Amino acid sequence: MTRNMLVRTNDPFLMPWGATMNALFNDAPANPRAADWATVWGAGSRLPMNIYGDAEGYTFVALVPGVKAEELNIEAEGNTVKISGELIAPAIAADEKVQPLRSEIGFGKFSRAFEMPEDIDADKIDANLDNGVLTVRVPKAETVKPRSIKVQAK
Repeated sequence: MTRNMLVRTNDPFLMPWGATMNALFNDAPANPRAADWATVWGAGSRLPMNIYGDAEGYTFVALVPGVKAEELNIEAEGNTVKISGELIAPAIAADEKVQPLRSEIGFGKFSRAFEMPEDIDADKIDANLDNGVLTVRVPKAETVKPRSIKVQAK
């Protein structure tokens, strides 16, 4: 019977260069791709976010399950947008009689700030929370929006 064996080594002399560099960064304690890092919102203030841009402005989309609208804070200063809030742990997590067998859901405060590449119109920012999905629409300032200029014939 033949067995396939996969042997992983962290010895840089036995690994190809690409694998050596991957091991160096993937095994780092503060690796942003590590599973533990992604679930700890308090340490590192991580909030998973997608940002989309178009000619009119930017759209932020974040998953915030269990967070109420009144627990979210959105601020704009200059061309920086900051989204913060807190996810409160359920009462069962505070019960001393209950021992967690697996804990993958992060609780605590989170905060993210993004500097937009162009000026924004802070007075027209719109935010909606629907079924744990936060959508924030940040329009560009009128001065940076593309304009179409009609050519006049003489």
